[in-house]
Parts: sequence; C-alpha cells; structure tokens
Amino acid sequence: MIIRLGTEAEKQKLLADFPNVKNVIRDGGYFIIAKIEDTVVGYLWAFKREIPASVGQEEIFINIIEVIYTNLRCQGIASKMLNEIIDIAKIENVYQVRAFCDIGNVPSHRLWLKNKFSINPVKMQDGTISGSFCSYVL
Repeated sequence: MIIRLGTEAEKQKLLADFPNVKNVIRDGGYFIIAKIEDTVVGYLWAFKREIPASVGQEEIFINIIEVIYTNLRCQGIASKMLNEIIDIAKIENVYQVRAFCDIGNVPSHRLWLKNKFSINPVKMQDGTISGSFCSYVL
C-alpha cells in the first residue's frame, strides 16, 4: 500500500466516481490517498487555516477521511493517512491537526483515540451532543 499526496487527476476521478464528495473536498488543501496497486482505497482532504479563536495560530483541519471499501476498514489505512497529514502539519509548523466527528460515528471516534487525538464533545444548547472535535497538538 502507498500513502501519498494525490494528484489533481486522482482527485477529479474520485469526484467523478463519488459525486457526494464534492460537498467536502474543495480546491487547494491537502489531498492524501491510500492506493493498493492502481486503486485508490482511501482518501483524506484537509486544509490549513487560522484557528477560529484569537490565539494567533494555524491548524490543519481534516474535512474528510474515508476508507472507501468496507472490507479494508480497521486495517490501519486511515491511521496511515492521519500520520501523513501529521507529518505535513509538522513541516507546515502549525499548532494542531483537528477534525469533527459525528457523535454516532463510533469507528471514527475509535480512530481518533487510537491515534492520540483528544476528544471534545460538542454540547448544544438543548443538551444534546452533536459530535466531537478531535485535536492533535504538535
């Protein structure tokens, strides 16, 4: 398996094959792919931004991480993609890598925990928990 930055052509093919992904992948940013032979089996898209609090620091925010084929999940592919974006974040000298995870997505929460991300539930005004912000401080 190869984990690397994807090309623009690979990104366009992914967008053509999975049209709903257009909602979470934009121009620019960091497009990381996991490939087995000639097949993209996973992807991560993230972007750098100022932390939305007045701390004067930047973060890389993961907008999506996905292992496409269910039979390949829970085999370390997503963790390898996370390690790649963490390596990029170190080079970019940002403060943290962060993501949002829906509260019902148990496998995603386990991924963040396994990779030493903090889990910060988001409590709404009505008391419900909508999800968690997951952060890895460099």
